[in-house]
Amino acid sequence: MTVVIGLVGVVLGGLIGAVTSYVTNRSSMLIQLEHSYDVTLRDKRLERYQVLFHLSECIPRSWQPGAEPTRARLLEFRKTFHDWYFGADAGGMFLTRASKTCYLNLQNALIDVSRLDATGTPSAEPLEEAESRLVRHLASELRHQLAEDVGASHPPRLRWSRVDRTVEGPEPTTVPDR
Repeated sequence: MTVVIGLVGVVLGGLIGAVTSYVTNRSSMLIQLEHSYDVTLRDKRLERYQVLFHLSECIPRSWQPGAEPTRARLLEFRKTFHDWYFGADAGGMFLTRASKTCYLNLQNALIDVSRLDATGTPSAEPLEEAESRLVRHLASELRHQLAEDVGASHPPRLRWSRVDRTVEGPEPTTVPDR
């Protein structure tokens, strides 16, 4: 009887060990797979976002005096952004929900301020100050969101400490005023 109890204990212990190993390894592998997916997505997103960030320079925070774009030019900017979104690199596919909202708001504003007539030609009128401010604000919001998405707007997560001085010496002194 003692032998049977010992044998049952060994078999039961082995089964519990195998189940525990399976659950632990499976969880670890899932975390590792998710992490590698996130890293790959981040790298692809970073490449696409850099291009879009660069394209957005056509709508700066403020126009240079005399360099305000025409409504037709804003329509060209809209096409440039559209081509980035649906281009061969499929930049739009990598936008986060927040970035996509900012992107679409900018696209909609560019269409609205272009004031297309019945033939699809933009109005020849200059931009009003409120329209200009709106477009520039939306472009700025998009750039800020892109930086937020890739983590460029956050401080580093690793804490760095200042390295001690190599050579102990006298403290620096101030230069007297002359």
